[in-house]
Amino acid sequence: MNTTDAYRQRLLTELIEQSAQIDALVIKSRQATVGFNKELDSLRAQQKITTGKLHELENADNTVWENIGDGG
Repeated sequence: MNTTDAYRQRLLTELIEQSAQIDALVIKSRQATVGFNKELDSLRAQQKITTGKLHELENADNTVWENIGDGG
């Protein structure tokens, strides 16, 4: 094998290794995205519940507020 062939083989090996690293990062990125989406969905659900409770509280009549001040 001459010098050019050896150099070519070394570059091909590097290219294969780099492609494998890129593939691994793409997989990691997709997994992270799934995790972030699950966390976002959970937080959005909690936010929706909290918003609903706030609206209920805002729409409650004043006796509820008076009862809260009396401890119940």
